[in-house]
Amino acid sequence: METRSIKRLRQRQGSDSKKTNLMDVDNDNLVDIFSKLPAKSLIQLGCMSKTLSNIVSCPYFVKQHMHFLTATNAASEVPRLMVVAQSKNRYAGELTVLQSLQYDGTSLEKSRHTIVSKVIFRRQNYSFDLEFLFCNLVCLKDSNYGYGRRCLLLNPLKGEAVILPVDNTIRADVPANPIPKSYEYWYGMGFDNANNKYKIVRVFGYKFDYDFGYTGYKYLVSHVHVLGTSSWREIDSVPPRKITDKKVSAYGDMHWLTTHSRRVQEDIFFYISILTFDFKKDKFCWNIPVPPSSRGPRNFPPVERFQLINLKGSLSLIDASSDKYLEIWMLNNYDEKEWIFSYRIDGSAFIAACPYRSFRFWTCGEWEHGIFFKKSDCTTPDVIFLDLRSASINCVECPVSKRGLHTSVLSYTGGLISLRSYGNLVEPKTSSRDLNAFSNLWKFD
Repeated sequence: METRSIKRLRQRQGSDSKKTNLMDVDNDNLVDIFSKLPAKSLIQLGCMSKTLSNIVSCPYFVKQHMHFLTATNAASEVPRLMVVAQSKNRYAGELTVLQSLQYDGTSLEKSRHTIVSKVIFRRQNYSFDLEFLFCNLVCLKDSNYGYGRRCLLLNPLKGEAVILPVDNTIRADVPANPIPKSYEYWYGMGFDNANNKYKIVRVFGYKFDYDFGYTGYKYLVSHVHVLGTSSWREIDSVPPRKITDKKVSAYGDMHWLTTHSRRVQEDIFFYISILTFDFKKDKFCWNIPVPPSSRGPRNFPPVERFQLINLKGSLSLIDASSDKYLEIWMLNNYDEKEWIFSYRIDGSAFIAACPYRSFRFWTCGEWEHGIFFKKSDCTTPDVIFLDLRSASINCVECPVSKRGLHTSVLSYTGGLISLRSYGNLVEPKTSSRDLNAFSNLWKFD
């Protein structure tokens, strides 16, 4: 005769057998569920089993996850910080180091148990500059002047690197013997969620001087590269105005802050605007108006006092044109192009920590609870953190700061993109491990 405890055990076993395990769910439903999770949670899921790891690392799933983020304007990713430090030696070449940082509200430190990426360009007079950041991918652009510049696309989190195809095509109407520093290239990256493709846009321009003492560009030509292919495709659309280095990726597209001038009798007035490259249409457009308070004419170049950032998944404009306050506008609806006035920060406390009226040589980005500012040169090691919850300001020193070292702090998300799926990887020359980090070193001639 069975005892009560045995009966209860049999009943429990019977009920457990009717439960559905996670792996019993079909793949389509799993992909639909997982695509709504942040990348950090997916990376943790991938550590639980080989099957889950194969799902979250599959290129098809990674694209579906990116499609959800760009199509729904999801802001589930917590921004992380990265420092890019560059040192230049006329004999040894240039060294670029990328490493994750961690800010706890009081101090900024190097992240532990992270991957440190080091890139050495050994050719004299070579210089590679940071061009753009897309999710967890960083692009370093050859800043030497001339055709066919090299670009290195780097995934610091996974220790992966690829060199983008070099296109030496020259327009027939471009001067054959231009003056030095007359060529310029601009790059941007986005995601075409209509075709589930990662794309890179490149614009070439020939520099010239025009009225009012400002520089313009002509002979503009644009190309698009689909990540994973071996060539660039020329497109008809070119930017109608000069592109600046103030750009940000949002909603899968790339956005630049631009300025234009207008002469009225003896006076010159300046206006700001937002230039967007739509990766679904492969086209430059002006479909985002600036916020109402930023539309009026100004008697100074306003682009120096504005910044574009991706804040909580939305394209945002930082307006520092006033001495009294700092305003932040957020694009609430990308389809309807509706701006929302979100924050106004008292300038009296801010100006003591940062000469914020001139952002020309400052970079900014998002951290977990607000915005940070960093001057991108070798003279200012300070990073200024603005906490939007309390409007408090904290100035801390960058942990990677030495004399003669150019440092920038970036905001990125822990994306799932792996360059291994999009071309032949450039393997690091050496790899090493210590107690706090794993280092990869690439060397280029």
